[in-house]
Amino acid sequence: MKKIPLLLKRVTFTLVTVFIFTLSACKTEPKTPKKTQMQEVMDVHDAVMPKMGSIGRLVKELGIKRDSLKMIKVQLEGTHETELVLMTQGIDSLQSAYKQMMDWMKDFGSQFTAEEILKGKALTKDKKAALSLEAKKVGAMEASVNGSILNAEELLSSIKKPKQLHSGHE
Repeated sequence: MKKIPLLLKRVTFTLVTVFIFTLSACKTEPKTPKKTQMQEVMDVHDAVMPKMGSIGRLVKELGIKRDSLKMIKVQLEGTHETELVLMTQGIDSLQSAYKQMMDWMKDFGSQFTAEEILKGKALTKDKKAALSLEAKKVGAMEASVNGSILNAEELLSSIKKPKQLHSGHE
């Protein structure tokens, strides 16, 4: 008779184990709420905003290199023309991207209230349409900022330090 209770214990244990594994396998992870379009737009803004400091630094670095090349150009009559043009274009691109960010923030802030932006207040149909347009604009602004920074960094790394004038002795 001792065999039946032992067999019963084993079967019961096996069934309980299978039941627990089945429940744990069916357990679903809590779903994170889907981001709203407003949150997505603000995420892009939040990612781009810290790059404004990089733009200022790169404008300064390109300006210094450009100015030093201009001085050498005067002394050597016409060398480094391509680099001067590329640096000026790089500075213009950085400044344009910076302005695009500032203009976007001004326009965006004038269309939506703080409650709509920060607290998720419901948007009217017209504001939803405006937000869709702003999502496209913020994407274009992000591409402009990232592209101008990448271009400036590549330009700075590719331009060699200007050669110093030699007195004829080498």
